Amino acid sequence: MGGLSTTTLVGTIVVLTLIAGLLLAFAENKREQYVLSVTNFDECAAAGFPIMESYPEQCRTSDGRTFVNERQVAPGGEQGLGLQANGCAVAGCSGQLCVSADEAGNIMTTCEYRAEYACYQEASCEPQAGGKCGWTMTPALQRCLANPPADETSLPQAY
Repeated sequence: MGGLSTTTLVGTIVVLTLIAGLLLAFAENKREQYVLSVTNFDECAAAGFPIMESYPEQCRTSDGRTFVNERQVAPGGEQGLGLQANGCAVAGCSGQLCVSADEAGNIMTTCEYRAEYACYQEASCEPQAGGKCGWTMTPALQRCLANPPADETSLPQAY
C-alpha cells in the first residue's frame, strides 16, 4: 500500500462504518414506520404478518398489535357478549365464560368448541360467594362436566 497511510486507511474504515450504520438505522426506521402504518386486518395480512388460526381470524404485527377480520365477526355486536343478569354475563365464542357484565364486552376468545361447553347452556351464570361472577356448580352441572355429552361432530355421519 504505497501511498495510503495507516491513518487514512483507519479514517476511511471509520467513515464507511458510520455510513453503513446510518443506512441500517434508516432501513430499520422505514420498517418500523411500515409496521406502524398497518391499521386493520387487511393491511396486516397484505404486509405478510402471521394470521392466527382462530375464528374470527386475527393478524398480529411484529410490534404485538392484533387485528381481527371484521368480516368474520358475528353480526349484532360484540362476540363475547351474551345473556346478562344480576350484573353477570355469559361470554366467549362458545358461551363458556361467566364474567361481570362490565367486562363482557371486552372479552375475546378463540372459537374452538369443547364438549364440556355444552354443559354451560343450562347452567346459571351469577355472582358467587366472593362477589365475582361464575358458574353455579349445581349437582347437574358437576355431573355434566365430569361426563360431558359426546361431540356430535366426532360421530360418524350417515348421508
